[in-house]
Amino acid sequence: MQTIAQTIAEKVGSLDLAVTHLNAPVGACLTVAQLANVLRAGSADVIADSPAAAALVRFLFVELDPRLIALCAYEAGSDIAHTHRLYQENLNHTMPRVPAWEQAVEYLI
Repeated sequence: MQTIAQTIAEKVGSLDLAVTHLNAPVGACLTVAQLANVLRAGSADVIADSPAAAALVRFLFVELDPRLIALCAYEAGSDIAHTHRLYQENLNHTMPRVPAWEQAVEYLI
């Protein structure tokens, strides 16, 4: 059974849905292109010229369901290994562990 988020993501795109959600409390700081670049690179360093966007990316794993994050990675042309590197980078920036993400990828990496 699909979640509402998965159904909407199929219609508008996973990256669009994720960016809209992350931008909701602060306004348009993060773009779809920026999130795609970050997922492909496995690091928010590629958008270091935009501190507000980089800060929003830090909340990706806290705010979004692992399935949506995986769909975003696929849509961006990335993979789980690069996406997990981003997660690890976020942990190094004092973000909290996200058990749902860790359980989702434990057998994939």
